[in-house]
Amino acid sequence: MSSRIDRFKKRKEIIKKNQSLPFVRGVTDQELVDNLLRQGIDSDRVTSLDYSTNLNVSVEVNAAEVETLLSELRASFHKDRLEQLVDETKRGVISSIAGPFGLGKIISAYDKAGGNVTTINNANNGVYAKDEDCYRREDYTHSKNSEGKQFANARKNSSGAIYTRSQMDENNMVEDAYTGKMAKADTTSPDHIESLSQHHKNGGFMQTSAQKADFATDEDNLALTDRSINQSMRDFDKEEWMSKKSESRIENKERFNIDEQKLKEKIQQGKETSAKHLPNNIDKAKYYLKNSATTGVNEGAKMGAQQAFGYLLIEFFSGAIVEIKDAYNNGLEGDSLYKDIKIRLIRIGRNITDKWKGVIKSFSAGFISGFISNLITTLLNMFVTTAKRFVRMIREGVFSLLKALKLILFPSPDMSFSETMHEAMKLIAAGGIVVAGVALEEIIEKLILGVPFLVPLAPVVTAVIVGSLTAITISLIAYLIDKMDILGVIKAQETRFILDNFNKDIDKKLQRCESISQEIDKLLSPNSPLLMQSI
Repeated sequence: MSSRIDRFKKRKEIIKKNQSLPFVRGVTDQELVDNLLRQGIDSDRVTSLDYSTNLNVSVEVNAAEVETLLSELRASFHKDRLEQLVDETKRGVISSIAGPFGLGKIISAYDKAGGNVTTINNANNGVYAKDEDCYRREDYTHSKNSEGKQFANARKNSSGAIYTRSQMDENNMVEDAYTGKMAKADTTSPDHIESLSQHHKNGGFMQTSAQKADFATDEDNLALTDRSINQSMRDFDKEEWMSKKSESRIENKERFNIDEQKLKEKIQQGKETSAKHLPNNIDKAKYYLKNSATTGVNEGAKMGAQQAFGYLLIEFFSGAIVEIKDAYNNGLEGDSLYKDIKIRLIRIGRNITDKWKGVIKSFSAGFISGFISNLITTLLNMFVTTAKRFVRMIREGVFSLLKALKLILFPSPDMSFSETMHEAMKLIAAGGIVVAGVALEEIIEKLILGVPFLVPLAPVVTAVIVGSLTAITISLIAYLIDKMDILGVIKAQETRFILDNFNKDIDKKLQRCESISQEIDKLLSPNSPLLMQSI
């Protein structure tokens, strides 16, 4: 601004100086005149100046012209956004096929119903994450307890045999704990009031072999009863067992002459004894945290590998598409097709190599997502048993949710809060669509398997179809969110686009004025041949 003012003052001084000169001027040297006349006209210079001699410039604003200009700028803004949406859709299709519905499906082959950590809820539903967590009676009856004793498989020294002898009278008779009647000891067997299998489901799977044996040998949970009753009860809930009917339609309570009151008292005693042996809340927390951390690292590594390898595949296919378009438009670069392909593959490889930071970033995001999704799956399975596919849905959903959360907590410096929330809405919506796509995948795959010649290609065809549908749906939802513009973000961007275009146009015209001003300065300078010098 100061340079413009200085030039303006300089021009005013020159004009003022020349105004004081007389109108009658001395004759210029004839040789200078002849030299000037002999010079040809510089047509290019005259054309470049393009000064208008019409000084009647209207400053009135035409509303129709303004509206037309604004409409053109708005149309240009939305055209650019549409082109960007189409490009994102293309990349999204590749991303979906390579990511959640390609590599994600391969990784999901290792998913388990109920997640990677056995919970009490899942154990009661017969779902165990590992084989070693499953119930095996021998772990309780054949293992040694903390005192070196075991319930069975030690003949006369077995805790079961010792307990039976302790209940016998001088006539080798014992009282049946469930009927109240006396019976010969050799016709009875010690029954675990709270069944070992139920104890296992309620948390016994978390314990060591010695702790399991401690419960199995605890005499407070033992009751002598007729062998036929013991065999009939098996691992059933005892109250439910009483009302069960035999083939003759007689309830077990009547069939075996069970004393209901005595049985209920024993049931309560067994539950109290089991509660003393079960892991407490601290033990449960340690078990869940330890196993969630261990399996979480594995899940994180799998999800990280999926995202990192998926990123490489996306970059490869995107680069390949660009090279194919270039080959179509500009022809081969090498002397032969083989050399051309080699040149282009090397170029794609270099581009991918230059993006190693993106690979690390993708792996990190995937690792964190996998770890957290494993933890969430464990928490959910404390209350409800999740299906195998639902585990995958949680993983993909958490990944999208974390991306949205990362955007909200660590937004780009050039994004406003409204823009951040607007983009976060798109990410959350995209996550929901991916989850829905995972749920739809099974249906699509079954339909494809119904076509005989597509059976060998079913996984690939399913990934392409579901991945494409998912990516297109995500783009459409993103477009709808932009059209709804709940936070006014798109309107603000449109206004900024229009103002930026106006500013560019103004800057361009100011540069033109600056150029004209410099030309005038040259013409008014003392050395200008056009400025006549006085005598």
